[in-house]
Amino acid sequence: LLIAVGGTFAATTLSSSRITAVHAISALKRIFFTSSSTSRQLAAELVRIARQAKVQGVASIDPQAIATKDPFLLKGLQLVADGVAPERIEELMRLESEILSEKRGAAERTFRLMGTYSPMFGLVGTLIGLIQMLKGLTDPRAIGQGMSVALMATFYGVLLAALVFLPLAGKVRTLDLDERLQRDQIIAGLLAIRIGENPEYVRETLEVFSGSGTRG
Repeated sequence: LLIAVGGTFAATTLSSSRITAVHAISALKRIFFTSSSTSRQLAAELVRIARQAKVQGVASIDPQAIATKDPFLLKGLQLVADGVAPERIEELMRLESEILSEKRGAAERTFRLMGTYSPMFGLVGTLIGLIQMLKGLTDPRAIGQGMSVALMATFYGVLLAALVFLPLAGKVRTLDLDERLQRDQIIAGLLAIRIGENPEYVRETLEVFSGSGTRG
């Protein structure tokens, strides 16, 4: 177990950068410990802001006063409140979205790499166990026990890959797709607010992302 787990983490550390490890840890925190707003909640918040902006103007928007504390949304609202041109807002927010997606991609690649290394080091552990077993061939009773211990290393390596590392990679990929869709929803809402669209139009636009639009 020590060889399978320790070897996997050691090889991953050698083949990856420190910042990649930070992205992987961030993805784990997001998956297991951090809750996020749903598409419906984001849509409701953006429609409320659209109504406020329609009546009082975009300068009345206070990003810190909204209930949803999504950093991406807060940054975009600040750009809207500052009167930044719509095309510039879209450019900046798309760039930010791509950077965030790249970070998730780095985390996914890290877990897939661990899923590749894990069975290899399990096999290394098995080979070491077999070598130790061969040293004790003078005692036939020890062969069965030595073989079972040796094969356990391969078992641990394959189990970690199939049950932990590769599923985590898939989970991070799904997380990235979900987050990217939410960011697209936020961008669409922000641009509609910035150009002064009717709140009902904003609602219809955002409901497309949650799958509840009247056209779907």
